[in-house]
Amino acid sequence: MLNNLEDDVFNKIIAFAHLTDRTCGLKHSKEDPSKEHPAIDYLCQNVGNKLTGEYVEQLQIPICKECVEALSDEDWILMYCLKCNNSQWIYRPKAKKNYPEGNLVYWLNECPHCIKVNDTYNKEN
Repeated sequence: MLNNLEDDVFNKIIAFAHLTDRTCGLKHSKEDPSKEHPAIDYLCQNVGNKLTGEYVEQLQIPICKECVEALSDEDWILMYCLKCNNSQWIYRPKAKKNYPEGNLVYWLNECPHCIKVNDTYNKEN
């Protein structure tokens, strides 16, 4: 049995081996779809209970070189919906809202699309 550090290293090696035929899991333009961008890394987020601090799983989103670069650029913000797994890039200098510096990824429990679908569904029932 491996110790925890060896387990982590082993799991990372396995995860990167699975990137071979993966494409970017984040939104790109219609003219340049995600399926045209090979994944080179993962964007990871622990998902769980905010109150207890315990997480039940780790979300691993395959991402391409361009998205890795955008995540390192202070001008770009990524909004990611944990409910529907959709993403949206926002260019900070043109944003209608004031997003604090340093926040590059916002993990949303629900996005505007999910809220609209829920409202429509609730009105029908």
